Order: sequence, then C-alpha cells, then structure tokens
Amino acid sequence: MAFPDDERAGRARAALIAGGFSEGEVTQYDKNEVIVESEKSLKQETNPVQIGQDVAKAEEYLAFAKEGCGFLMVHAPEEDRTKQAIAIAHPFGLKFAEKYNRLTLEELA
Repeated sequence: MAFPDDERAGRARAALIAGGFSEGEVTQYDKNEVIVESEKSLKQETNPVQIGQDVAKAEEYLAFAKEGCGFLMVHAPEEDRTKQAIAIAHPFGLKFAEKYNRLTLEELA
C-alpha cells in the first residue's frame, strides 16, 4: 500500500492494528527504504537471479517513493481480510494497493 507520505502511512498502520491486524501483520517502510531497495533491484535487473522480477513494478514503487509516499505491507491472505485492510486504509489517502497472490499480482486500489 502506498500513501501520500510517511505520516499518513503510520496513521494507517495504527488504524489497521486497532482494527484487528497484529503488529506482525503490518510493516511500514518509509520512502527512503523503498528508494534504496528499488534502486538496488533495478541495478540487478540483468542478473539471472532477478529473472522474472517485474522491473515495471520496481520502477513504479521508486516513482511513488520519490514523490514522498509512505508504504505499508499488510499480511492479509484471505479475501475478507484484504477487503478489511483496504477499507481501514482508504481514509488515510491510499494511493495504490496490490495483493500478491500465490502466482498472480492483483491491483486493489
């Protein structure tokens, strides 16, 4: 999940925890962490270990981070928990959300 800034991502994290998600199910990443990891990933795109990685997604995350966005990763594998997470996070300016399923990536917001 991407939010307009780190502060709103932190508020969304607190709301998710208050809404029944455990601390271990909600991880916050600030824009600087995402910039560093995205740039590392993009530098390795030709490495055989990285084959299959979606370069476009890494570029998208990097663009959001450079805009100043804050990020959350929420463990919500069940459909009802996914919907609950989106509903809780939406009021905090949710800009982008996606769900990593076993073999697919699903854009949620």
